[in-house]
Amino acid sequence: MSCKILFVVCEVGSAKYCLPLWNRWFKKKNNSFDWKILTFKNIVSSCKLEKFSKHLISRYDFEKSFVDNLSKIRWNPSIIFSSSSYKNIEFESLLYAYKNNVLGIQFLDTWYNYFARLAKKNNKVLASKVCVIDQSAYLEAYKEGVGKEILNILGQPALEKIKYKKKIKNNNLLFINQPISMHKQVRFLNYNEKDVWDIFFDAMEKVRSKYDNIYFGKHPDLNSTNLPSNIFKKLDITVLDSGQSGLNLVNTVVGMYSTLMIDAFFLKKKIVSVQPSFAKKNLCILSQKQYIPLASNSEDLIKILTNNYNYNYEKIKKTLIGSLDKLENFLKDEKN
Repeated sequence: MSCKILFVVCEVGSAKYCLPLWNRWFKKKNNSFDWKILTFKNIVSSCKLEKFSKHLISRYDFEKSFVDNLSKIRWNPSIIFSSSSYKNIEFESLLYAYKNNVLGIQFLDTWYNYFARLAKKNNKVLASKVCVIDQSAYLEAYKEGVGKEILNILGQPALEKIKYKKKIKNNNLLFINQPISMHKQVRFLNYNEKDVWDIFFDAMEKVRSKYDNIYFGKHPDLNSTNLPSNIFKKLDITVLDSGQSGLNLVNTVVGMYSTLMIDAFFLKKKIVSVQPSFAKKNLCILSQKQYIPLASNSEDLIKILTNNYNYNYEKIKKTLIGSLDKLENFLKDEKN
């Protein structure tokens, strides 16, 4: 009898984390698991998940409870594998698992804010198991308060699958936006996206002639940039619906701590992390480990963009070899 596993996926990054596994199971016509995906319409569109239509829960009513929705589709999972993005549906699904003898697992697809991103009740993590990328993430998660006994190192299948593409001919730059102000969980940073915009646009005024095209990638959760259009017109900046759509158009990427910057790193782009000088903490694993440079003001950013930086693209990638196999084997072990 196949094991029923429900993937609860609330962000593009977490969908991409699971995508290599879904593709493998889809091609194999996998019989070990009866699997379904619960996600949002914009993620289905962004990640092109339509081919998994038989596995997508398409009529989920977010106005009703998780329990009521499961009753409606008459499908009860024995494993819930959930993303960690502060969304209420993650909390509801893991609370259901906690109360109903269902194995609840949360995975972290990037390297920051471990304990804060997990679903909790009375400050207790609801998941029976938590999956992190590497030893560095394991130690940071434990330091933040996640119990060692529930932590598992599995890698990151999406990053493992990224293949380097040849450098494009034009000199183009992409800014990856993040709606930091929307998330109370990161207020401790002491800055938001507006502070980073000030640094970025000030620097662009000085270096605009260096680039053929500059793109501003909106965050998938936002329909607008929350910026006046004259800023983009003044600097001839093209606004894109998402940073992902601009990644293969550019050879330089500027961001804060977005997971998309890690995608760019594996594509061997020139990347800069911007954290204002008054930032209390740096959540960007790439600049933490000095894989990429860190700019604290517009002068820093201009200097980095106009000079060469020695990027070590291979070091971090070596730690992710075998991620997809580790994830699949982990789930197989848990169903037994």
